[in-house]
Amino acid sequence: MARRSARSSPLSPDLLALLAGCRATPAVDTPRLILADWLDENADTAGLPGPDDAHNRAALIRTQVELGRPTWDTGRIAQLRAAEARLLSANAARWLGDLPLRLDELRRRPPFGFAGVVPHAAPVFKFDPLAPYAPWRFSRGLLTVNLTIKELTERALGKWFASPLAAWVEEAGVDVAGLNELMGLRASRALRPYLGVRYELGRAPPPTLRLVNPPDEQLNASQLKWLLDCANFAHVRSLSVYAPAVEAGFLPLLAGVDLRGVRWLTVRAPLTDTSAAFLAAAPFVNLSALDVTGCDIGPDGMRLLAGSPHLHGLISLRAFRNRFGCDGLVALTASPLAGRLNVLEIQNTGIGDRGVQALAESPLLERLIGPELNLSMNPIGDAGARALVASPQLEPFTELVLRECQVSDAGAAALAASPHVANLEYLDLWKNGVGDAGAAALAASPHLSGVRELSIRDNLITATGANALRARFGDRVKV
Repeated sequence: MARRSARSSPLSPDLLALLAGCRATPAVDTPRLILADWLDENADTAGLPGPDDAHNRAALIRTQVELGRPTWDTGRIAQLRAAEARLLSANAARWLGDLPLRLDELRRRPPFGFAGVVPHAAPVFKFDPLAPYAPWRFSRGLLTVNLTIKELTERALGKWFASPLAAWVEEAGVDVAGLNELMGLRASRALRPYLGVRYELGRAPPPTLRLVNPPDEQLNASQLKWLLDCANFAHVRSLSVYAPAVEAGFLPLLAGVDLRGVRWLTVRAPLTDTSAAFLAAAPFVNLSALDVTGCDIGPDGMRLLAGSPHLHGLISLRAFRNRFGCDGLVALTASPLAGRLNVLEIQNTGIGDRGVQALAESPLLERLIGPELNLSMNPIGDAGARALVASPQLEPFTELVLRECQVSDAGAAALAASPHVANLEYLDLWKNGVGDAGAAALAASPHLSGVRELSIRDNLITATGANALRARFGDRVKV
């Protein structure tokens, strides 16, 4: 591989604008698919090395976008993986220039101990376009480069980021923890437009040989305000907030802060209704994903979050292990988020029949990306199961998980009789109240012929019901 950064002809202003749009909405596929169409239509004028380069980039975008959408179709996945490998093998060296070589040189460790004084040949760098653990990767057609804090100021990398190849970078990501580390962060001028900080606030530092159990970071309100006023906070793309930061008053301070750069937010602390109100009031206007797993959010807290005027870009909400129950889910399905979310995780949140009925009747269910619909560890009974399987919006899902719910024979019979379960390949009813009558209904269902695995352990099924299930499903049933 050449040691000098690869050069290409100046890129079209329209292409640069489309790439900027992809960076602005990293979780959304539409801007990337628009970019792919534009590349095919303008291959001769895009400013790339040639039309084939434009067509290959467009093909990689479409291939990786489809790969990012979960499916049980293993044959299609194999086709896409093969196409991805062909595209990267043929083009990655040109698209990356000398970036892999520079990173290898920066990360190559000198021999340790006696080996360091013995003459030896320098290792020869070998580029692997399909390396699984490389510090670079193409994701949905754009490039992510994972760097260390020290590498942000390396001149060789700065030179690469000043080249036209860097226009395809979605993010130059770096992990940062603690106040001092973020405030002291420096990066070369060419790299800064692509810098994406993954920041953890309030988490205990990793253990060392000297300090096996390090304490949590000690924070106060004045330190947090100083942090939010820091220029480097504008580069935070992924923000994880832990209990010490919440307890020190971090959430109320967010209301007056420019949070446009934050795309992913994770909270790992209990959220009272007051805390949820502060979070809902924070101007996370470009937030794509919110993870509030295990935050003890109640019904009013979920109602406040669902009604936030700022979360108009949110498409992913992970909220399992909370206690908002039916009232919280009903509020969510009635909120504007019901028309935006395509990822929702609500296992173990106390939702019952009324909540599931609201979900089944909401446009939210139709928007969710499969293949799995997981409502496990909720008190969902037969009425909820009937409402769910009566919805045509269930049809796209190939996996339905109702593990540790309260479904009995009536719910199992309703499921077996519904034509909307015909696409299911995985059905999980483990640890419910299904007996022999429900087992017989499932065994006789004309709609479950595509099921590859039926998990129905720890129910009320006797040998009679188990034999009926095995006669129908063979070793595909776990009973």
